[in-house]
Amino acid sequence: MRYNQQVSTNIAQLKEKIEAATCQQDLVRTIRSLENHPGPLDYNDKLWVVISMLFLGLGGLTLFSIFSRSLPYEFDYWLRVVLIYSQYWLPLVATVLWQLWREEQGKVRFLSRHFKTPSQRVVVVAGVTLALVLIPYWGALYWGALQILTLLVSGGGFASSELGLPMLLVVSGGIIWWRSYRRKHWRRPLSERISLLDILFNNGLKALPFKRKEKAKELGQQFKEFIRGNDLREIQHLYQGHYEGGLHSFDYRLYRFHYVVRRTETYTDSKGNTRTRVVRNSYYRHGLLLHFPFARGLSLEGGSGISFSGEEYTTASNEFNRLFSVRADKEIAAARFLSPAVIEAMLAMASEYSRPVLEINVRGDLCFAFNNDDMLEYKRHYNLENPVEFASEIAKHDELKKLDGLLFQMHNLMRLTDNNFEL
Repeated sequence: MRYNQQVSTNIAQLKEKIEAATCQQDLVRTIRSLENHPGPLDYNDKLWVVISMLFLGLGGLTLFSIFSRSLPYEFDYWLRVVLIYSQYWLPLVATVLWQLWREEQGKVRFLSRHFKTPSQRVVVVAGVTLALVLIPYWGALYWGALQILTLLVSGGGFASSELGLPMLLVVSGGIIWWRSYRRKHWRRPLSERISLLDILFNNGLKALPFKRKEKAKELGQQFKEFIRGNDLREIQHLYQGHYEGGLHSFDYRLYRFHYVVRRTETYTDSKGNTRTRVVRNSYYRHGLLLHFPFARGLSLEGGSGISFSGEEYTTASNEFNRLFSVRADKEIAAARFLSPAVIEAMLAMASEYSRPVLEINVRGDLCFAFNNDDMLEYKRHYNLENPVEFASEIAKHDELKKLDGLLFQMHNLMRLTDNNFEL
């Protein structure tokens, strides 16, 4: 228990150093510190793995026995004996595991006032549990709770303590196994975090503070691009950067938008009854936000499913008209913006980005959005499991070529339109 608690402390300190990093060199130093780290960094979860395997095995065998009825009689008999007496041993095992988890997390303030060692506290919790399961009517409460469990899981279809117990064992075993798996591979998500911070440092990007739903609502008041779906809308990532071009320089924000479409569908269950259920599908959009002082009140929609308001405008290019639907507050605004050079530039962008939308609101703020390609995506060959190689990889200067290309295209639009309007 104390060993795993020390591992958790060491990992927490490592995460704090990574989050406190202000440059690439800080990240490299932190990674290299893992080569000869003074304290343990790997959990000893053998007990948790054994418990998870026992729960999964016992629950799986019971379900197999219930539905197949093909286990040997003697084996099936002793399996049912174990399950019948689970009203005693299962609560005891559960509370002991719960206390072990609390010991690792350091959440033992109340018991630690009277019992100094972890072993004493575990024995006390086990003793209290044993006293509770021996009281009259405990069995009725236990099996009744399992019936309620199956009733909830089945959506009111049936209530069976015979199925409730193996279901509980399988789910609990799965949760314990997944927790052990994540703790064993804690280096992987932390490596991804280091890689992201390194990309931000190398490309002059800064993470902005925001609240996911509130930010999506705020942007939805500025751009129709963010009025998608009928359930959840949230900004998942938001980074700020600066671009210096040959003619223009501008600040920009890079984002990832997540929205959910909720619908109700009808289906037929196993008994032939017609039922309805709610289905939610998630979608993601990426894009740039920046100030564009050379046009206002204009939208170019490339098959993304948004209906913009305003006057419809058609260009002389059949290919462009096939790919984009143009709307503007005033037709002359679209005519001035969509010069032959801009049309050519937009066609090039349409070939590179899926379902693009270029929206410029009345204040001259631009949003360019698309379905594919996370601009921050960068493939690494190593992680913290290989600290020497990972440190060397992070020490390099990595540029986001996709982002650089998109920023160049935005600068090109400015260059092609900066004479069409007075600033």
